[in-house]
Amino acid sequence: MTAPRPALLRFGSFHGRLISGRQEYTNALSLVFGVGLHPLTPEHDATRHFDLVVVDPPDEDDASTPRPAPENLLELGGTTQRPTIATDALHAELSLDRQPIPIRLTVLRPDTPFPALCVHFGVIIHKMLFYCDRLMLHAAAVTVDDGVCLFVGDKGAGKSTSTLALARSGGTVLGEDQVLLWRSDGAYLVSGSDERARLTERSEHHFFGEPLPVPARDFAGTMKKEIAMKDYFASAPYCDFPPARLLFPSVSGRFGLTRIKAQVALRRLMAYNGHFQRFDGARDQAAFLDFLAGFIATVSCWDLTLSDDLSELDTLAERLRSA
Repeated sequence: MTAPRPALLRFGSFHGRLISGRQEYTNALSLVFGVGLHPLTPEHDATRHFDLVVVDPPDEDDASTPRPAPENLLELGGTTQRPTIATDALHAELSLDRQPIPIRLTVLRPDTPFPALCVHFGVIIHKMLFYCDRLMLHAAAVTVDDGVCLFVGDKGAGKSTSTLALARSGGTVLGEDQVLLWRSDGAYLVSGSDERARLTERSEHHFFGEPLPVPARDFAGTMKKEIAMKDYFASAPYCDFPPARLLFPSVSGRFGLTRIKAQVALRRLMAYNGHFQRFDGARDQAAFLDFLAGFIATVSCWDLTLSDDLSELDTLAERLRSA
């Protein structure tokens, strides 16, 4: 049997070597996080942050094989430097005292239906990233001058549209859907995790004036065209930048930019991204809140209300600079 070929797995600027025994596991990672797998070049191999190996349990009778946790439960164990993460389908072991970080992810129940397997991968990988002082956010990010504007909100709130408007005004897009937030010595950096943008017909008409030579596809019930960001806008995925502003866009019929308090921003950030996390008790949840609160303290926070007139977004860059 041919040994699996290592691939490059990226979560924003956090990248490593992936070895997966089954294509199904690779597909689950790609679907949940929207990450693409790339050939592992010598440059990326030399600078990688982790080695993730995904395997099936060797033998049910082997005493060293991790046992499934009770159904629908998250269990954290191990030590500070050698933590473990377990659900009823997966078991992960990390060695944080080594570089690159070795991560062994055992699929305890290979017969788990694919949709359920994706949920378990999401739980385990989000927790794995948090142990590495990183959070994956459902957000969009673009540079404006020397800082990053981070847009967080529900589907259809205007994250992507606002990002593209700033890109057309001279900004550089980091990511349109998935953004990695990294804490290091009390400071925070953000990096994008995707190289694509998805445009509705209305956004396509506003930003380009004519149809793009790309077929529209159904994305969660909405027809959109997917484009490579770098083909149309300045783009810098996988690179770290300091965040400056956190914005919560929403479509309310009137264009406006209003400063909000840190406590309000923290509650919203938790509401929009907390459901990606599972917690093993109050202490685990408190650590997550501390991470977000520390980030909120480093940025200015804003409500961005949008109207149906997309041309008003053309002034967004100037409004941000003068706010």
